[in-house]
Amino acid sequence: KQWYQRRVAITAGIYKTRMLKFVAFGALLSTIAAAGQCYHDGWKMTKFTTGDAEGLDQMSTVPESDKAYDKETVKTCPDGESCFTYTVSATADVTFGIETVPGNMEFEAQSCMDNGTAQNAVIGEVVCEMWEVSLSEEFAASEELKDVFSGVETTCGSPTECAGDECVLEDDRSGASTLEFAAIFLTSLYLLKI
Repeated sequence: KQWYQRRVAITAGIYKTRMLKFVAFGALLSTIAAAGQCYHDGWKMTKFTTGDAEGLDQMSTVPESDKAYDKETVKTCPDGESCFTYTVSATADVTFGIETVPGNMEFEAQSCMDNGTAQNAVIGEVVCEMWEVSLSEEFAASEELKDVFSGVETTCGSPTECAGDECVLEDDRSGASTLEFAAIFLTSLYLLKI
């Protein structure tokens, strides 16, 4: 009888140890999968109005794909970089038929940026100028929009670092890199070994 009780106690101890290892492995996996991910050079439009200061909400005219980050832009930031998010406000003249009214657009953007220079004002100005040029070129290249938008000007907010799962929606997170998969595999062999 004592032999049986010892065997049950040993088996229970092994089971507890395996369960703890499994929980630790799960926590490791979720941390690695979310850490450092970013919608690199990704953006989404959060506001589009035309007219006076209050403005007429035009978001219903914006394609759904432009109202959310593109999952295809998700990447893991390299060492020395983190995911930063920033806002872009754009104004433009918007022409409907023969009437031209002011237009206001707001975007939220993310990018992997160097930790040491991401919040540098000069770099922020360059990024904002690139947005202005890019929006102007995109509107000019579109058959439907080339005669609608003109005189685009942008202002940008300061980049703010976001961490881990704050940056990328859970459904959009990409798998870990090959190196991370190798680390996970080796860790799992160690933690879950019999």
